Amino acid sequence: MRCGIDEAGLGPKVGSLFVVGVAVSGELRDVRDSKEVFRRSLRTYSRAEGVVLSALRGLGFRGDTVMDMWRWVFGRTSDLYEGLTLPVFSATVGNLPFKVHRLVAVEIPANHLRSHRFLKDASALADVALRLGCKRVISGLAGGVKYYGRFLPGWERFPEDGGVSYRKGEQEIRFVKGADVKWKEVALASIFAKYFREVHMLAVNRAVGLEGDIPPASGYPADPQTPELVRRLIKRGLLHLIR
Repeated sequence: MRCGIDEAGLGPKVGSLFVVGVAVSGELRDVRDSKEVFRRSLRTYSRAEGVVLSALRGLGFRGDTVMDMWRWVFGRTSDLYEGLTLPVFSATVGNLPFKVHRLVAVEIPANHLRSHRFLKDASALADVALRLGCKRVISGLAGGVKYYGRFLPGWERFPEDGGVSYRKGEQEIRFVKGADVKWKEVALASIFAKYFREVHMLAVNRAVGLEGDIPPASGYPADPQTPELVRRLIKRGLLHLIR
């Protein structure tokens, strides 16, 4: 069994950060990093959603709405998702060539990311790694963070090229630059994280009257639609969705 962790949404000005870990077995040859999968079209979003929903069904999820999914995955939900049904992006649920045995996911809300976001990302990565309960875990790096020991007390640190490892007994957690490109289990985790992020951003856009098959505004600074999204959020008093 292979275990990988990645995040989505560290850099935007709007919306939550999502950190996801998966324990998986089977054929991952065709799994690609989420940046290659989500191509700002309904077709590509639908394909990625099919992977996520098929895996969730395999884990026992049987809900029909985004509120159901949020409650099942994150242990809580929000009125933000009211009225959104699954599939959100017209995906078809089917069989996968691999099996997800465990899924651990963390959502860090936008208003919690106004300070120390890199440390909060690092803390979440370490927390998910511990909760996955795998003997060996590969994780992406938190931007700008080289030391994870404060989140892994009792673990021994081993620097390595492009990252760092922490070991405790027979367990190992590796934080590696570009992990989503090098390890398929991390690429799969990145698809889950990106999917949750995109569903979240669709709901954020919808809350201020920006409608579309996929989120019209991504929330990233380079997106020309982000300033309009921020303006509308401020106008409607939804400041907790802005970082």
